[in-house]
Amino acid sequence: MTWQRHADGLADALTRAGALTPGWRAAFAQTPRHIFVPHFYLDDDSSSRVDADTPAGLAAVYADESLVTQVAPHPGGGFTVPTSSSTRPSLMARMLDMLDVADNTTVLEIGTGTGYNTALLCHRLGDRQVTSVDIDPLLVETARTRLASLGYHPHLTAGDGAGGVPARAPFDRIIATAAVTAIPPTWITQLADRGRIVADIRGELASALIDADKTGPHQVRGRFHDTPGHFMWLRARAAHPLRNGTDPTTVFDFTDPEHATTDIPAAAFTDRSFRFLLQTALPDLGPISGHLPNGDDGVFLHTEDCSWIQYRPGRDTATVTYGGPRPLWPTVNDTWHRWHRWHRPTIDRYGITAHDDGRHHIWLDHDHTSMTNVTTRPPNRPAPAHVMPAASPDRRQAGDHPDGEEED
Repeated sequence: MTWQRHADGLADALTRAGALTPGWRAAFAQTPRHIFVPHFYLDDDSSSRVDADTPAGLAAVYADESLVTQVAPHPGGGFTVPTSSSTRPSLMARMLDMLDVADNTTVLEIGTGTGYNTALLCHRLGDRQVTSVDIDPLLVETARTRLASLGYHPHLTAGDGAGGVPARAPFDRIIATAAVTAIPPTWITQLADRGRIVADIRGELASALIDADKTGPHQVRGRFHDTPGHFMWLRARAAHPLRNGTDPTTVFDFTDPEHATTDIPAAAFTDRSFRFLLQTALPDLGPISGHLPNGDDGVFLHTEDCSWIQYRPGRDTATVTYGGPRPLWPTVNDTWHRWHRWHRPTIDRYGITAHDDGRHHIWLDHDHTSMTNVTTRPPNRPAPAHVMPAASPDRRQAGDHPDGEEED
């Protein structure tokens, strides 16, 4: 089967699934994904490489799957981690539709990656209206060659995506195919009046797409979608595979812990809606483990500064110990009881208002109902949040509307 038949089949499948709208169908049907994904890796391991020049490899490239296209050694040693991939086409299609472009729209893409999403933008808008940036110079130059082979010459540059591309601003639209913990202030500055940002806002616990419109000279406002992106992080350095550009350090001091009991069920820590709210209260919370450090069943939570919580389930109540530089448990406990009191709102009831001075607040149902107020740190550095004691948010639903392995 030729690549064209595969591409037509992908476009048909995405259309049937409701992910692909008519305005983007031709781009997906006429853009050869295998040019941008000549090979991929099955298990985040360089030994599991699959080439697209075989029948099975070509079919896989045109499936609705994310494909890891670059890996690097983890600084801890012993294994590799993905540093670039081609995003699942259905997710790409939904995000491109969320952009709401017109023929004369200018777009900044954060995260060039393979160049496939850049090619889709060039097909729809023309290459002169597309700008793309990536932290990895090798990815940028490889994408440039691939795009040129199709006759596309968009403006590509290597640099920190959090800084945008000021020389080409303002942009009518900004789309990020690398995840951020908050909307970088420079994106707001470089966004044109009435422009829109489409991005994946995520932490280690939950991920959600957002489209935020510029509602004033210095701010954007928008609602979260109950759709996870799980994109790879916007990295701080090309030479380092982890998002902050530094090696991880996890040394916990378990001496002299504080103690508590709780009626919070263990299942709460696997509930995506609760995890999303908890993440807004503790932006530097790391992945939650279903086992304690000694191997016992339980829930282990920790933050970047090595503060920690050990939750041990019981028949009627659970026991909690916590320690480290700051007491995390009072915030976790308060967040769960507020979420429960508010009848466990889903992610699509939350929204965000972000300012170009680094301030942003997350709200429930209405932007005057603040859940958290945050001042953004440098890119990819989660900022501590101040949880607002909102009393009784309106419960009306919003009317408008694999982990960390996406990028393009």
